[in-house]
Amino acid sequence: MLRVLIKIKMFSLVLVMLLVGSAAWATDDFAKLRMMGRFEVTPSQKASFTWPGSTIEFNFYGTEASIEMSSEQRVRFQLTLDGLSRDLWLEPGTRLIQLAQGLPLTEHTVRLTRLAESFSGVTALQGLPEVDGRLLAPPPASGRRLLVIGDSITAGYGVEGESKDCSYSQDTSNPTQAYAGLAAAELAADIHTIAWSGIGVWRSYGEEVPSAPTIGERRRLTLADNFSTIWPVAKYQPDAVVVTIGTNDFWQGSAPGYQAGMQALVDALQKDYVGAPIYLVASPMLSGEVRTDQISQLQALADEQIQVLDLGRIEADDGFGCDWHPNVVTNQRMANNLVAKLKQDLQW
Repeated sequence: MLRVLIKIKMFSLVLVMLLVGSAAWATDDFAKLRMMGRFEVTPSQKASFTWPGSTIEFNFYGTEASIEMSSEQRVRFQLTLDGLSRDLWLEPGTRLIQLAQGLPLTEHTVRLTRLAESFSGVTALQGLPEVDGRLLAPPPASGRRLLVIGDSITAGYGVEGESKDCSYSQDTSNPTQAYAGLAAAELAADIHTIAWSGIGVWRSYGEEVPSAPTIGERRRLTLADNFSTIWPVAKYQPDAVVVTIGTNDFWQGSAPGYQAGMQALVDALQKDYVGAPIYLVASPMLSGEVRTDQISQLQALADEQIQVLDLGRIEADDGFGCDWHPNVVTNQRMANNLVAKLKQDLQW
């Protein structure tokens, strides 16, 4: 009986060591990747993500590279290989994706960015990239960090559309071409884009009475539609927080619950990101008295840490993206204004 107990204890110890070793091995291997955004990582080397702009980047020595990924739906990505970008569509299911082939035998950098919004479903990295040479140390972080919270404007809804007459499509939506994505690229800053089309801080588009989850609720999540995946805020502490929310709250021209909703949001952000400046941005899609009302309500929240920014609105000569959204012209102007402000305040 004693021998049996000893054997059981030894087996349990070995099992624990194997499990711990497996978890550590997965963590070490994922260190070869630079993952920007919110990822739900498991010890089995699976990294799930949903937020637009989530990015995987790695360096390798060799001539070709592929990666195994899964997706619940058809999802648009941007593949950047040695600085040159193109679209890559991830089909539903799990498959090995060819990222590069026939390259010169030297060092290369691959960057894979999700362009689709979270409601297009969960995508997941199923393991490390497969290369014919070797993985190298990942590209270094810049040391600059932005957290941007918003709705369709921040997600880049219709930014690549030709006019207001087109509706939502992954083909024309691109967070890297929205004001925040453009600003982050200009500043060489990492960015977490927490954006969901149609959402508000008090109510969402089309709602008479608030019922859908608000941005204040979703911004706490790792996977944007899975409320069991709470994001650990200590994992990413930004140098600045940019909030562009309110277009949908004011969809009927007034928003009696907007200021209280914004107050609750900024209170939570100040608690999570102590000392980080928070910029509340006026909607470029609102105009006239409604826009004046939004700015007035935002100004009521301003203090030493909170500033209200007017980065500009859609002008007649700009044209429109899909469904009256800001196009590349408006977004670039907004990005230029945001870059100037952040450079001034953060000494970047």
